[in-house]
Amino acid sequence: MNRIIQDKIDIDKILVVTFTNSAASEMRERVLNAIDEKLAETPEDENLQRQLTLLNKASICTIDSFCLEIVRNNFFEIENISPNFRIADATEIELLKQEVIEDIFEKNYETENQDFLTLIHLYTSYRDDTPLKDLVLKIYSYTQSNPFPQKWLEEKIQMFNLENKQEEDFSQTLWGKILLQEIKEELIDDINILQEVEKDLVLVPELEKFYQTIRSDIEQLENLQKALASWDKTYQIVRNTQICNLAKTKK
Repeated sequence: MNRIIQDKIDIDKILVVTFTNSAASEMRERVLNAIDEKLAETPEDENLQRQLTLLNKASICTIDSFCLEIVRNNFFEIENISPNFRIADATEIELLKQEVIEDIFEKNYETENQDFLTLIHLYTSYRDDTPLKDLVLKIYSYTQSNPFPQKWLEEKIQMFNLENKQEEDFSQTLWGKILLQEIKEELIDDINILQEVEKDLVLVPELEKFYQTIRSDIEQLENLQKALASWDKTYQIVRNTQICNLAKTKK
């Protein structure tokens, strides 16, 4: 209102962006009421009378609506955009995503793309690749919150690279540190839980076999805890860790 009244800026030259359509309607109504109040004080004010006329053309809307209007009014400047275009609803968009991801996977299976097959081997199985498809779509959706998704994604991928592969350990990268910290916290919780169980078992001689199994589990987790400085060492210990089965007893 200060811009309109004091600075004499026409309201149709101002962009007012809201989060929802209802908020936009409310904002337009509030501006109208504010102009009416000022006009009641100074009925001869030509600037306010002009703003009242221009209010219908003012851009008080959601960012989606504003962008849609820009494209509609300038479709001839954009390649491959029909003047009759419309915005797809949520269901249509999800169906299109599924079609695209199915097509991409099918083509890579047919060409036997080795990078793709390695990815399949790491994240899923040949019988069911749905988890990997879901993961790709999840990453895609997440990157869309960034103004430059591809650039952002490439920057994050670079964070995986080691400057000197001969000397550096993956644990020294940003991601390695985060993952090892999560493992460390998980191990502390697991050891604490098992130690509580151990305290109960030691009181009952008949449960000696169970006590030994729990004791073995604690020792293995403690050994893993000590190895967390090196990524490769941690990986090897995890691979070689054999969790014992609890013994059977008739009592």
